[in-house]
Amino acid sequence: QISVKAPPMISVAGCYNNKHKRQGGFSLLEMLIVILVVGLLYSFAGSMLTLSVSDPMTTEVDRLRERVQLAQDETLVRSQPLALGFYEHGYGFFVQNAENQQWQPLKQDDLLGVHAIPDNFEQVLFLQGQAVRLPAEKALQPQVFILPTGEMMGFEWQLLDSKSRKSSVQFDTSGRLVDAANKEN
Repeated sequence: QISVKAPPMISVAGCYNNKHKRQGGFSLLEMLIVILVVGLLYSFAGSMLTLSVSDPMTTEVDRLRERVQLAQDETLVRSQPLALGFYEHGYGFFVQNAENQQWQPLKQDDLLGVHAIPDNFEQVLFLQGQAVRLPAEKALQPQVFILPTGEMMGFEWQLLDSKSRKSSVQFDTSGRLVDAANKEN
């Protein structure tokens, strides 16, 4: 009988035989997997930190800015003016009654209804560059009128906290956002 010797096998890692064991170290694939896992953990931690560190003052100013922009859109859709009024501890939106032309607060609307700001903030309203004294909630009246043409009465609203930080939002008479700056004094 003739015996035929089989040729040696080449392993997938590229070694000619099993006598050459792999030396210490990591492959490129292993390093990429570790970097991917660390990146994912870092992004999750960063997003959780951002959620827990949000500034309530900035949140309130952003909320008013978004609601005014929503009211501008609503005036176009309804083809009827809306108004915004501020009081000592918040603000509310108004609609004009078609029958008697009186301004009535929007009470049924969750977004454009009356909104109270937290007690630890003080608000200042500027109309035509002058600070306006804010009434009590029971005397809430329209102060800023938003027209279906896109025009509105320009105003600036500032929010102050006990640490003398100030955040503000300002709209011009064309209804454009002028300033949404956070300032520290």
